[in-house]
Amino acid sequence: MNRQVTPKQLYDTWLAYAEFRRPVVSPSTYVRDYPKVEKRILTMMRTRQDLNDSHDMREWLLTQFSVETARRTLQQWNAAFKWAVAMDKCPRNPFCGLAKYLNHRRQLTEGNYTAFTNDERAEIIKAFEEKDPYYSNWVWFLFFTGCRPEEASALRWENVAHDNSYILIKEARPIDTGLVQPTKTYQATKFPCNAKMQAFLAQLRETSDSRWVLPSIKGNHFDYRNFQTRHWRPLIASLVCDRKVAFRLGQYHCRHTFITEMLKAGVSDIDVSYLCRVSIPTIQRYYISQSRQIQVPEI
Repeated sequence: MNRQVTPKQLYDTWLAYAEFRRPVVSPSTYVRDYPKVEKRILTMMRTRQDLNDSHDMREWLLTQFSVETARRTLQQWNAAFKWAVAMDKCPRNPFCGLAKYLNHRRQLTEGNYTAFTNDERAEIIKAFEEKDPYYSNWVWFLFFTGCRPEEASALRWENVAHDNSYILIKEARPIDTGLVQPTKTYQATKFPCNAKMQAFLAQLRETSDSRWVLPSIKGNHFDYRNFQTRHWRPLIASLVCDRKVAFRLGQYHCRHTFITEMLKAGVSDIDVSYLCRVSIPTIQRYYISQSRQIQVPEI
């Protein structure tokens, strides 16, 4: 296969492809990821104008970035030229197949406890109520809705029923871009609120003067990344030291906990998929937590 391509040809093809993809990808993806790919091409144009072969460009990537970054970049370049060929803008795809053999070596692990136990959940909520009370509402809401943090941050009172009977979860606000957009999977959920959740929302309404259900201390969007660093991690670390929590899992694992507990309670995987806006295969592969103590029966 003819692998000849210049950095300038790559740059022009990438810009055309990125513009074509702008209406299709999420705003945060376009703002966050696409400029990174463009920057790598510009760096190559500035430092290695002599390159004129996609194999050499792959080797350049591997000297500048991690294997995973190089692999993802090659995937993007391959997608750009695949599109260009389909649009009759280019006769061939010089990056076809170049990312295929750059996969990470899988690590042998004993297991991954992806969810907190019920007792750990209670200890975490209690600790926030006692030591960092403002953030206890945020933590409680994540544990009992399974929301992604970017979804909880974007939730407005106009998306909550006046009688608190349901929550319409349809938007997300990634903290790195600040752009309100559809949820990660472009799915919306009319989340039915049980009595405990209705009481929680009613209490929030009485004291809220913000349009956001879970605002920051100053009434703005909740910065869940700052919360993770300054509040969640130190508190979880102290609970681990006190042996009240077994593992230093992030706030995102509140979602794993909700999904695991819903399935254990007998809620069907189809309904859990709807409640959490995630496919059943993804639930099975990433979210269900294994038992901490597996009992092997005598057979």
